[in-house]
Amino acid sequence: MSLIEKEKVLDLMRKIGFTDYEARVYITLVTEGSLNPTQLSNLSGVPRPNVYAVLKKLIRKGFAEREAVKRAPLYSAVPPEIVLSSIKEELKNREQYTETLEKWFQENLIVAPGRTPTAWLIDGEKRINEIAEDLLQRSKSRIHAIITTTLLQTSQKTKNIFKILEEKAKQNIEIIAGWKIDKNTLEIARTLSQHGTIYHWSLGEIPIGIYIADGKDCLVSFIGKWEPLLVYDLGIWIRNPTYVKPFEYLTERLLSLNTPAEKRIEELEQQET
Repeated sequence: MSLIEKEKVLDLMRKIGFTDYEARVYITLVTEGSLNPTQLSNLSGVPRPNVYAVLKKLIRKGFAEREAVKRAPLYSAVPPEIVLSSIKEELKNREQYTETLEKWFQENLIVAPGRTPTAWLIDGEKRINEIAEDLLQRSKSRIHAIITTTLLQTSQKTKNIFKILEEKAKQNIEIIAGWKIDKNTLEIARTLSQHGTIYHWSLGEIPIGIYIADGKDCLVSFIGKWEPLLVYDLGIWIRNPTYVKPFEYLTERLLSLNTPAEKRIEELEQQET
């Protein structure tokens, strides 16, 4: 192997995780065969005091082997195909770990106690709707929701919200939800009533929107504009189970004061006949 070729190999080895000394010692063992530490130092250019530490690391990683003798042992390289296969698997795992961490960071699931806030103020109807949809999509066990008229007035978003609820119902996720059920949402009310506890909001205007996933992730939206239509464009996003629990109770309490979906469905069906 020429000097240029060797340096190219060493460079690639450093890029896949070897230190410079580890790469030089391993390549020397591969190209020269079994050696003692003194020979390794002379041929690899790694200072002898460092050779021992490097060999220990390579053996621990499964990249080198030591003869089973007590005095003056020789060291040899584990075959490159085995080493590279091991590294490829490790890199594959790292990619998966990186993707998982990226998701956790994006979803704010990594919390530094005492430093990360448990609630955020949200401004803007579009952002509130996006968070509500994403929050419900990530639910694993139960959903509580009071769906506001603002969300219902945005046809595409309404379809998205109800599509998510339908998918979650099919996954046997508990759903307790309510909104102003009308002819446009009659069919979805029928479907969800078969899987969850659904209500028709019958007490005038809906005062707040509430969207809760699994008792630990909650978005509460408030009316920021009254004319010409109500707009729920102010919100609080809470991500602490201790603070979310009261909102679950509040949601259930508010919805229980309204009309069960079955009764509202019957009323609308009678209007159609």
